[in-house]
Amino acid sequence: MFKSGIKLFILLSLWILIPATSFSNNIPMQYQGFWSGKSCNFSIEKYALFIGTNGYIYEDDSQVEFNFVFPKNIENWTSFQTVDNNPNFNYFYQIDKGQLVERYPPEGWDGSDYSFLKNQQTQDTIYYKCESNDPIIESKYGELLSLLDSSVVQSCKNPEQDKCLQDLFKFLDVNKDKRLHRAELNRGLRSLSLVSVLLGQNTNDDLDKTTTFGVYVAIVPFLPLITQTLMANIDYDGSNSLSIDEISQDRNDLFSAIVSAKDGVVEDIRSLPGVLQNFAPLLQGLGNFN
Repeated sequence: MFKSGIKLFILLSLWILIPATSFSNNIPMQYQGFWSGKSCNFSIEKYALFIGTNGYIYEDDSQVEFNFVFPKNIENWTSFQTVDNNPNFNYFYQIDKGQLVERYPPEGWDGSDYSFLKNQQTQDTIYYKCESNDPIIESKYGELLSLLDSSVVQSCKNPEQDKCLQDLFKFLDVNKDKRLHRAELNRGLRSLSLVSVLLGQNTNDDLDKTTTFGVYVAIVPFLPLITQTLMANIDYDGSNSLSIDEISQDRNDLFSAIVSAKDGVVEDIRSLPGVLQNFAPLLQGLGNFN
């Protein structure tokens, strides 16, 4: 149980570091921020795009997308490429007169002919820069917006570096007291769960927006039990919180083992939403557990 508890915490960094292994640069600053229609009001525009340093989240009436991406300059456009180069998420961006232009490849694109960037036959999507995040988007994805704007993804490219664990700890330590409390761990686990279901839907055509959030809502009541397990196995000084020294126990061995078995760990993470969805009928009564 001791190592199982620590592994649960290390998994919290894996969903960040694994997609980042191919990242080389942050997304250019001119693209970062909140974008929508002219009113910058999601309730009116019905679509919104938030771009951080290492990824984006997009939502409209029918879908929600979340991806860690890395930028690539192609013929005066910036391509946001996923690590697995998923053809369903080929987006090209350019700033024109302060507006963000999003261009898609033509249907049946061969992946090498970029002539459409000079002679576009389909309609582009135009976004307007917003001064602040929309409150609806902030309430739904605030933790993920903070993650996309943090240094965690870049620093966790190499899991053997201490900076990965240190930056992850800082991201989780909301009140900056150098201790992780239950609420902070629950926040991190909620982020893990939401990222898992959002990335899971990218490879599962059967998961629409409604189903995705249904899975997430079913997972959330289960998370305090995981936090309780973490505390029981790692809180050595009985402070009802975790220090970075407590979390660092056996860290090197765990990182080495996880990196060696990376493919298996990735598969476990991708299957997490489906596994937890099976618990949904049992989660109704878990709300009384502390």
